[in-house]
Amino acid sequence: MGSYQPPTSWSEEGHSKIVDLIKKISSYKDLLLVFIWREFTIRYRQSLFGILWAILQPLSMMLLFTFLFTIVIKHKISDYPYVLFFYSGILPWSFFSSALNFAITSLVNHRDLITKIYFPREIIPIAGVAVSFIDFCIASIVYIFLLTAYKITITPNIFIVFPLLFLLLMFTVALSLLFSALNVYFRDVKLVSGFLLQLWFFATPVFYSIDNIPIKWKIILLLNPLTFIIEGFRRVTLEARGVVWWQFLFELIIIGIFYNICYWIFNKIERKMADVI
Repeated sequence: MGSYQPPTSWSEEGHSKIVDLIKKISSYKDLLLVFIWREFTIRYRQSLFGILWAILQPLSMMLLFTFLFTIVIKHKISDYPYVLFFYSGILPWSFFSSALNFAITSLVNHRDLITKIYFPREIIPIAGVAVSFIDFCIASIVYIFLLTAYKITITPNIFIVFPLLFLLLMFTVALSLLFSALNVYFRDVKLVSGFLLQLWFFATPVFYSIDNIPIKWKIILLLNPLTFIIEGFRRVTLEARGVVWWQFLFELIIIGIFYNICYWIFNKIERKMADVI
């Protein structure tokens, strides 16, 4: 495995939580890969469609929204093809919600392993995030195909998608660590999170754009980091535009602070996790 030892003092916890996590993962990278492979195979074992579910889930949501807003409601949302507009929002949201749903119960589901040996507990929820990200990458192939089919112009701004994905990953990992740790003490976190994700979905511009929303509501929606990430994802992939970099820097700072708080809470709970779980 690795030689990393958990922090034993407040001063040790005070250094960068991102650096701390990287050290843990690098020391136990083999174990992390084992967990990722295990969760990936379990997810699609004995599944009729197997890995195709990574594509079918966001694709089915996209088709549903396209049907609703072209046939049932007939409300104009965007000048771009609805197939592309909806799929560009569903892709990052599906990754976020899937990773969070797995992470919340991941520690409790591995209680037998946690109570027997020491290893960085972060590995378990992060493995779920990694598997969801693999699904995201597979589903992105369909998005690339759709962009090509609709002859959308691709510009160098497309590369901005990588820093946006970094924000998405950091935010998702932060919440995964927080909720998975809290669920060790409060098992109703799973129930609350289901309700929270439903509200969060409507507070995130997955099937609508914030362009035509009044400024006072737009500011409130931008308090949600996923709003900037998904809107930015659309801008750089669908609209061939860049992002507003001061907004990106602001989101990076906010998500960075939030991540450090979540990881600090996780480390505090981790010390007694084996006794409580």
